[in-house]
Amino acid sequence: MRKIIYILIFLGIGINFCFSQTESERFDLTEFDSIKHERIYRIEISDYQITELLELKSGEFKGSLNHSVWTTNRKGIRKKNINQKIRIPNLTVKKLISELNESGIENLKDCNEIENCINGLDGTTTYFKILKNGEMNSASYWELESDYYYKQNKVELPSEVNKARKIVSIINKEFNLKKQFQEFLNRLPKGRYSYSTLIMKKG
Repeated sequence: MRKIIYILIFLGIGINFCFSQTESERFDLTEFDSIKHERIYRIEISDYQITELLELKSGEFKGSLNHSVWTTNRKGIRKKNINQKIRIPNLTVKKLISELNESGIENLKDCNEIENCINGLDGTTTYFKILKNGEMNSASYWELESDYYYKQNKVELPSEVNKARKIVSIINKEFNLKKQFQEFLNRLPKGRYSYSTLIMKKG
């Protein structure tokens, strides 16, 4: 198979691949500092994609889109982590934080607190984490984009699920999360990779 070099043009930002073995190093996320930070929003797709948006007390905004997969052996045992960090333009971060705040991300309830909200063991879970005033509030939703299990169980889709979907759609209007992760996967060399509950073989 011919080698293809991909160049990611993502709002004029760069790419950085790194290898890490500890959980804290995987995404190189920002540690909240109440002196520096006004708030931090994180939207996490299972264990492989995190959007991090920061508002600083200085009035500055910073953010990144982060991807992560593990190399695996033939038995599916994870070996090394491949991590990609893409900087999001500051003006885009400012816009996103404003829109996400208006959409109610800071008071989003967890699925476990909502009547008829369905959880599962496998599949994809979306996490919303808000760090503010030295505290972290979080909410999670299983298979957020799917109506299947609600229809199967004949229950009405909770309004909070629609609210969580709207939050993700706000980000997707700026950059398509699924497309960005797929482009990351496309540029990986031949090998076996694991993310979430999936194992992928390339080449």
